[in-house]
Amino acid sequence: VSTQSTWDIKLIMEGIQVTVCGGGNLAHASVACIGHHNPGTKINVLSRRPKLWGKCITAYTDKSSWKHKGLLQGKINKVSSSPADVVLGSKIIIIAGPSHIHGDLLRAVAPYVGENTWVGTVYGQGAFDLQARSIFGESLSKKNISIFALTNVPFICKIIEYGKSINIIGPKDHLYCASYPPEKVDEISNIVSLLYYIPTITIPNFLCITLTPSNQIIHPGRVIAIFKDWDGKSPFAPGEIPRLYDLDQESADEIQLLDDEIQAIKKAIVKNYPEIDLSQLMPIKERIIKQYSTQISDKSTLKTVFSTNKGYDILVFPTKPVPGGVILNLESRFFWEDIPYGLCILKHFGDVFGVPMPNTERIIKWHQRFMGVNFLDDYNNLANVHLTGAPLKYGYTTKEDLVATSLRKPTPKLQTEPKLQQQHQC
Repeated sequence: VSTQSTWDIKLIMEGIQVTVCGGGNLAHASVACIGHHNPGTKINVLSRRPKLWGKCITAYTDKSSWKHKGLLQGKINKVSSSPADVVLGSKIIIIAGPSHIHGDLLRAVAPYVGENTWVGTVYGQGAFDLQARSIFGESLSKKNISIFALTNVPFICKIIEYGKSINIIGPKDHLYCASYPPEKVDEISNIVSLLYYIPTITIPNFLCITLTPSNQIIHPGRVIAIFKDWDGKSPFAPGEIPRLYDLDQESADEIQLLDDEIQAIKKAIVKNYPEIDLSQLMPIKERIIKQYSTQISDKSTLKTVFSTNKGYDILVFPTKPVPGGVILNLESRFFWEDIPYGLCILKHFGDVFGVPMPNTERIIKWHQRFMGVNFLDDYNNLANVHLTGAPLKYGYTTKEDLVATSLRKPTPKLQTEPKLQQQHQC
């Protein structure tokens, strides 16, 4: 955990203004957690439904490893659907929505972000750094705006009553944070530690987040293993669909195949840019054990790391009711986030760095059958890039483009005074 910061950290406790953008589970839980642990912080919320929000958010923790904390309550300073009302004056902007709406939220807040501000997300999947760099442009340097993201969400959570209460299920033991510029990561990691009251570990760069083996491979691997023969219409009886993370061996194998391709990309990047530290880009089994260490009872295999993880206990597949039962919800984030803003980004990295991606391609093509849009053409080239988060969308097409935000500035060498020849006094 970082120990150095150029910020006056006491500001977090003494009235600094934070804006949380989004109206979903993570936005609710962030308000409750940040407000509870930092009662002096002014919390604004940017939401499409401001009238449904109360004056505070209550988080229930009794079904989690945080149950000793009791209720978490965070007061809200202001809620609005207008960015100008809630962003002006904030020193920390937190994007708390899924990856596929990050761009919309960033474009909405960008005109109102002031100087010396941190703009980040609690979930960095989707090449958040490249997206933010494209949207903010020269404002990043002119206004000294810095970007940050967490590798994984601080907790798994579920809204109880919209705008009022949230259930926190699986809080992380540690958070992992990257920044752009990467030299500022100590500063923001200290701030995140205080905001969420979870020890936050610095990671070297955004590549460790963009390529992390998380939802972008877990959900697609699990979905194809369970629904590979499904026609997209036939209903399932209630209870017929297994719990989301109670993995069978086939699901574990599919996830592992995708993870192997990520590790191949890592190897290619390090070969081309040995100065880039990707040590935190861990294989998936190792990553989950590190983040949920105390909540996993059997760490022997990838399958058991999922199925015996208390933080994953009650999570289910996204479904919707239909006559005769339920079907997989084809409009869920499992499709519209994890494919265009997950696997398509990995595919682009593979293409640029010359890494074969046969399993990524196979699973993208299976999912796109149900989405009404092709993200890969018949020759496995990316298609409809404007609907994805692939860096190609922003004009980033070279190796240099993809690693630019992860390169640290060279440390200036200390200059030593030249030795002077001894002079004799007359």
